[in-house]
Amino acid sequence: MSQTPPKTTTQQAVQIAAIIGVGVVALNVAFFFLSDSYFHDHLDAVNVSGVRGAFGVLTGIVGVASFLAALAPRLVGHALAAIVAVCSLVAGVAALNAGLPNVMGMTLLVLGVVVPLLVWQSLLHSRAAWSFLIAIMAVFATVDFFGAPKVRGLLGIGLWTALIVPGLQIVSAIALAMIRSEYREGAADSKSVLPTKIAAQ
Repeated sequence: MSQTPPKTTTQQAVQIAAIIGVGVVALNVAFFFLSDSYFHDHLDAVNVSGVRGAFGVLTGIVGVASFLAALAPRLVGHALAAIVAVCSLVAGVAALNAGLPNVMGMTLLVLGVVVPLLVWQSLLHSRAAWSFLIAIMAVFATVDFFGAPKVRGLLGIGLWTALIVPGLQIVSAIALAMIRSEYREGAADSKSVLPTKIAAQ
């Protein structure tokens, strides 16, 4: 009885891309009809085409990030976390200069300093740093998701545009969780001991 040959990396990438692509298209089609029904009685409230375009950008960016995370979860998870840290530093400085509450500005600055350190230690297979990094990404994704209307008002951008950051934070948290096998105690110990053995030889 013949066995089915394992899928190649290219075949897996095509399959993942197809699944994510279908999901993105389905979401945009559903949003098109739902928005048409909702905005039918609110024609003067917003630019319907602009809202649909912003939703398409949101789902497209998150979809591409999800595809890349499925192919290289370790690289993408840490890269997105580092990008969030840089954005937090910029946002923290901007918040303080704009006269926003000091708590907000300082929180963003602390996040921008701590996250790169966690990324660095997580890349060195520190289980504590990896787990803390996931927790930070998940918590701030939740905070930014529910705070998106406030961000929209402060920056003068659309709601769907404001949701891009929490969307990428969620992708980062999921990507990091996908590599949990690398941070099991035995796996982490073996990775840290191996370079020492090689150097001793």
